[in-house]
Amino acid sequence: MNSIVENEPTPTTASDTRIVAVIDIGATSVRMMIAEVHEDGTINTLESLSQAVQLGRDSFIKGTISRSTIEECVHVLKDYRAKLREYGMDRPQDVRVVATSAVREASNRLAFQDRVFIATGFDIEPFDESRLHRITFLGIKPLLEELPELNQGQTIVCEVGGGSTELMLLEDGYVTFAQTYRLGALRLIKTLEAFRAPLANSRALMERQIATTINQFLGVTGPLDHPKFVAMGGDMRLAAAKILNRVPSESMVRISVEKFADFAEQVIQLNPGQLVRKYQLSVHEAESLAPALLANLMFARALEINELHVASANLRDGLIKEMTTSGKVFGQAEEQVINSVIATGRRFGFDENHALHVDRLSASLFDQTRKIHGLGQRWEILLRMAALLHEVGLAINERSYHKHSMYIIRNSVFFGVGTRDLLLVSLIARYHRRALPLPTHEIYSQLNREDRASVSKLAAILRVAKALDASRSQRIGEIQCEVRGNELQISVSGLGDISLEQLELRRERDLFEHVFGLKAELVTAPGDSRF
Repeated sequence: MNSIVENEPTPTTASDTRIVAVIDIGATSVRMMIAEVHEDGTINTLESLSQAVQLGRDSFIKGTISRSTIEECVHVLKDYRAKLREYGMDRPQDVRVVATSAVREASNRLAFQDRVFIATGFDIEPFDESRLHRITFLGIKPLLEELPELNQGQTIVCEVGGGSTELMLLEDGYVTFAQTYRLGALRLIKTLEAFRAPLANSRALMERQIATTINQFLGVTGPLDHPKFVAMGGDMRLAAAKILNRVPSESMVRISVEKFADFAEQVIQLNPGQLVRKYQLSVHEAESLAPALLANLMFARALEINELHVASANLRDGLIKEMTTSGKVFGQAEEQVINSVIATGRRFGFDENHALHVDRLSASLFDQTRKIHGLGQRWEILLRMAALLHEVGLAINERSYHKHSMYIIRNSVFFGVGTRDLLLVSLIARYHRRALPLPTHEIYSQLNREDRASVSKLAAILRVAKALDASRSQRIGEIQCEVRGNELQISVSGLGDISLEQLELRRERDLFEHVFGLKAELVTAPGDSRF
């Protein structure tokens, strides 16, 4: 196997930079990017490597990864480990390894992960579809901002990968829909091979599957108003280079759908061997080229657009961004997460003013009690999600509505939020009232100790925040928190009678005292002339 080196290494000795690496184990290849991240946030790619490994060939048809393919992948990853040593990269926090659909769908994925860890020390992160959407957004966002028209109106971002197709709809720069479909270039080819489809029928069968995905997407989004179309992926970058007769230096290029259709039709007429010779591709790249181009072409035609944009961004760009956004797990996608949560609340008819105010109070309490709870940025976002949705269960029944809220949250889809975080949010919302978290509660008891403690901490904070808006008038705005002895004193000023909020806080503070050993008290600010 020969490694495809896109960039030669550029050594650095600057003390204000950090070198990080990401490894993407995909359906058709294993890729690594090594990048230099400067103090001001700029990123300089030092080296990009790609080696073909056909994990999808096994996973999509057989449902399991063969021993020989596992060892082939291990061999590549050992090479990558050696490359990282050349850069002096030994810290685990500077290297991320993720695997997409080919590994996620394999029945022996745990055995695969264990074999990789034992052989290389690489710990493969679970990587569900929601995280994929967030990472894609982080990678594509800077490119969209370079062309203002793509942040206005409706823009569809599409990436046809080896095993799946990711579709994202943005409206005025905000993600309103994101979904991953089981439609991929390699998956299409291997499915046709498995069923021994005649060559003459192959295109018709692929078009039928692509059309089904398009109809599913448009069925959810509804009619679109002159959308723009942004295509990602190596197949589309190759197409753009051949159509423009140059390797694009821009991060985003435009090509007409008419010229793209002409090129795609030429590719579809050639077999993989001819594509290898004509475009100097590997056999694996040649196999996936025609299906990927056909899928993008059918999307463009279904949207009735005249031109499309091809982006240079990829999954590894987004991973680097996420690693280096000041420790924020949701990074620049945080606002997108909150917007999708609010949209869900509206669908269930929540009390929006109350929910937004409890969100603000929860965030303020979280920020002012950091020394007490010791939790990071990721947990703040989970708390805010629970604060916004703690009452959505009222749409089902007022009785035990906190449990209904937990059910709704667990079974909802939010942009960029994975299944594990979704479970944690649902539990924080569930414990915003009534019973304290108990070992007899099945879902809570299955969490590890760290997550159990964190859920209890955040539920306690949420109970306090909710009590501060007991009147549902949003009359308590700015608060100041201070620990005095065995009390957390929450001071407000400029208000008259606050006895209702004080009474409600005394009723709801038991979890806070149980978790932190402090009684939460609502008091008027010293020197407030109104009292």
